[in-house]
Amino acid sequence: MQEVTVEAAATPTRDNPARPPPLQQQEQQQARGTRSTFALLWLSETAFDLGTTLVSFAVGVWIFSRTGSAQDYSFSVLAAALAAMLATPFAGVLADRHDRRRVVLCCDLAAVAGTFAIVLALTSGRLGIGALYAYAAVAAAVGALRRPSIRVAVSRFVPKDRFAQVGGLTGISRALVQVGAPATAGFLMAHAGGLQGVMATQLCLLLAAAALVFAALTRAGADVRGGADVRSGDVPAQGGALWRGAGASLSGALAYLREQPLMRALLGYGALVQCLMVLATAMVTPMVLSTHSSGVLGLVMSVGIVGGLLGSILVATARLRHGLMRWVLACDALQCAAVLAAGCATTPALWCAAAFVCLFCGSTSVACSHALWMRKAPLGRQGSVFALIAASNMLVMCAVLLAGGWLADAVLEPALRPGGALDGTPVGSLFGTGPGRGIGFLFFASGAAGLALTVLALFHPRLRRLETLVPDGGQS
Repeated sequence: MQEVTVEAAATPTRDNPARPPPLQQQEQQQARGTRSTFALLWLSETAFDLGTTLVSFAVGVWIFSRTGSAQDYSFSVLAAALAAMLATPFAGVLADRHDRRRVVLCCDLAAVAGTFAIVLALTSGRLGIGALYAYAAVAAAVGALRRPSIRVAVSRFVPKDRFAQVGGLTGISRALVQVGAPATAGFLMAHAGGLQGVMATQLCLLLAAAALVFAALTRAGADVRGGADVRSGDVPAQGGALWRGAGASLSGALAYLREQPLMRALLGYGALVQCLMVLATAMVTPMVLSTHSSGVLGLVMSVGIVGGLLGSILVATARLRHGLMRWVLACDALQCAAVLAAGCATTPALWCAAAFVCLFCGSTSVACSHALWMRKAPLGRQGSVFALIAASNMLVMCAVLLAGGWLADAVLEPALRPGGALDGTPVGSLFGTGPGRGIGFLFFASGAAGLALTVLALFHPRLRRLETLVPDGGQS
């Protein structure tokens, strides 16, 4: 009789339409909750990054317009990079051991307070360059503290087969911010009160980001928020002094890399490839402007950003579940070939093509690499590992900007001028002589070295099979 009742209840009629089983309903509700929570976090990150990029662009314009010194602007960039590097060890311990909701909210409140202080200084007419240096440093440190907590929270509730999509969506928002922020900042500087208008917009974006992230982490479970209730992983939920915890956080990340040599190889390989990305984005400006107008530079940069956006869209929509390391290596090989080709090119059309391929493949590689780290890093050390990756990337960026600029200006450009040391040699015959040719040779050499490194990695059987050889970090 019970079987007849169950069967009758399951038969769809006008009065009793078919309904999905309770387990299926629960899975659908959980999937909707995951999507909405991630959407809130994604919007929060986009708002925060948009505000940060707006202010960074506006501060550079303000400093250069007041002093006419590129060196003064470079000091603000250096102050921001150093502050972010110093903050990353603390970012790891905060993401792993404390309530991430409170960590992110405190970061947002600190950013709001700093921006409000700059607005007050502007209205009172007491704003100086030193204050903007300090603000750039504080803003960079806040971003460095905030980002690992968001990444760890996302890795706790998003299924691991969706990690590549997460990286793709992050790349989409980053590309949109890169496209929209300079134009928006320029409009605000010209028509909405100058730097004060940009800062007011930044305040609104920061408040929106804080509200969105608080809503997302509040509706998420205790395991996503972290803190005293978390017992997973090998890092205790309660730490001692923050500085001591930062040291333990860094030690834990380094211990993981010692335990997993393939992940250590991935970190080193990624840092070397990052050199190419930094070089391509930083040195393309003087290379193009040495022989062409700023309009040509804008065209090349715009085409490159479109390529990066399309690469991120590809990863976000393709649902890549397997073979992520092969995707990373293949895209890096094409990216390095594009950098090499850009060094040989002298026409805007070829530069545009190289920029498109470089940033298309670069964004795809970054998204897949991002997914690998989210999948493989142990749950109890994810914040520390993510912070260490960010610190290594920033260190590479500073080193490449300093060394690359010096090498181009002091060595290669003079050597490839008419009558220079390389004029009349095979290098001079291949690349030509004149403005921008030294930077072109730097592009070629960097692309060739990166391509050789990537080919070696492709033929390394263990690195190519990293995804299957390294165990996942506990994500279900």
